[in-house]
Amino acid sequence: MSSKLLTTRVVNNPKEFESLAPAWNELYEACDNTTIFCSWDWLFTWWNTFGGCDDRDLFILCFYDGKKLVSIAPFQIERKYPHTYIQGRTLRFIASGERREDCIATPFVDLLVLEGYEQQTIKAVEDAVRLNQKRWSFAEFDYLLEDSLIFKCFKDSKSSINQQVYANGFRYEVPKVETKVEYLETLPRRWQKDYRKKDRLFQKDGVLSVKQVELETLDAFVDTLKDMHKDRWQNRADFLVFESSYFNDFHRSLLKRLIPQGKAYIRTLYLDDIPMSCYYAFEDKGQVHYYQSAFYKENANRYMPLFYLVCNEIGAAMEQGKRFDFMFDSSDSSYKEQQYAAAKTPMYRLVWTSNRYRLGIFNLYKSVKQNKVADKAMALLASKTSHLANRK
Repeated sequence: MSSKLLTTRVVNNPKEFESLAPAWNELYEACDNTTIFCSWDWLFTWWNTFGGCDDRDLFILCFYDGKKLVSIAPFQIERKYPHTYIQGRTLRFIASGERREDCIATPFVDLLVLEGYEQQTIKAVEDAVRLNQKRWSFAEFDYLLEDSLIFKCFKDSKSSINQQVYANGFRYEVPKVETKVEYLETLPRRWQKDYRKKDRLFQKDGVLSVKQVELETLDAFVDTLKDMHKDRWQNRADFLVFESSYFNDFHRSLLKRLIPQGKAYIRTLYLDDIPMSCYYAFEDKGQVHYYQSAFYKENANRYMPLFYLVCNEIGAAMEQGKRFDFMFDSSDSSYKEQQYAAAKTPMYRLVWTSNRYRLGIFNLYKSVKQNKVADKAMALLASKTSHLANRK
């Protein structure tokens, strides 16, 4: 590694972003401590889908040692309301900031850095962000892990950039064991019993099979997943994310990129050729990332088809020496822990701003918003309690 300062290149248009693919992919493959969510495939597909639907500017910082790309800060600058009403122009990672009804919920995005270039990259990011400070007034980074490199920027107490860290849910990951049998033994007794019972039922009631998506069947598999999701959540959720054209376009485009590489799949569980449940995951660098799943309500209580499918998937991952990542959940007592024995670690949100007044307004806004959510939850609970009381 050279000790000299890195050369900075700012990429701010889609054609340049597209042309970065070979060098980005080479850097990504060389970085062990990263995830598929920092890959060129994921971030470019997201930009292709969302870059034109809101007021956003690319602001990708590429850092070179000579002619060698050694690190990337995959930033964008967001200029759309309502975020800018409080925050002003907001610096954030690509693959964040969508409208709630379109939300992809991309976790773990971070600086992509070749080992040995961490300190040089942090200094280079600080310099580039300061140099372009007139272009942004606030920065917000979501779904961060505790060891995210972005936390190391602007740590100096003398910095003119104020930063604040907030709790932002949890990552759930299944502790590694050697076999499926060992994994099933980690489940609470109730769920062990349920798995054995459903296994016997499936074997007794018909022919069980699991089919996996291919490029030729992509649309049919996505449509089945969408249909199951609607069957389960219609009239129960505020919105159905599969009804979003942006959400659908993103995932269909992403699957076309990743299926040939063996980095994404949808698997559907069938009983006598009748679809029961679907499971959508990403896989790279020895990690399986559980992204989305659904099942049909009919016979769900009898078979628990999603629980059965996911337990089998986790067991297979364990036997292949892979980590199984349930990704983000806002709850500290998620079904991912209760049903699947996943362990949780905290996740965080990081903000930067040079304006303390703006930071204060942001904190006030977040507090009011949280109180409204809490009031809504309490009202819903009171309504359900009253309904139950009236039934007695």
